Amino acid sequence: MTIRFEENVSVKNAQLVCQWSNSLGKSFQEQWMGTMIPFPLTIQVLQDLEGIFSIFDGQEFVGVIQKIRLEDSNLHIGRFFINPQKQGQGLGSQALRKFVSLAFENGDIDSVSLNVYEANQRAKHVYQKEGFEIVQMVEEPIRKYIMIKSR
Repeated sequence: MTIRFEENVSVKNAQLVCQWSNSLGKSFQEQWMGTMIPFPLTIQVLQDLEGIFSIFDGQEFVGVIQKIRLEDSNLHIGRFFINPQKQGQGLGSQALRKFVSLAFENGDIDSVSLNVYEANQRAKHVYQKEGFEIVQMVEEPIRKYIMIKSR
């Protein structure tokens, strides 16, 4: 497994992400994209996202992750999605670990945060396994955890 990242998402790969996400339905899309992105997901929406990275395992496109914002010395990430047919093989853990490690190489970043909906226990487990800790629970509009990993 050789995980690597490329900035942005090609039309072909955006099409794959849309297929993966849309086939799983609106509530699934809201779990990984948030409630502000209309369903069904479109190629244009994906390509317009700033800070989006394509995730590859060798030459194979396997998912996406986004740098949402940098506040002080914290990088907030999100919209992390691995091809559903590739989930459960350790790709998500490895991609997250490497993405966070690359972020920490930037001396200005001391912590990485993310949100995860309470219903998404599988993702929450991956984040905890990779050293993220729950620092806050938000009740509205959908119950979610804010998780942080420090350098």
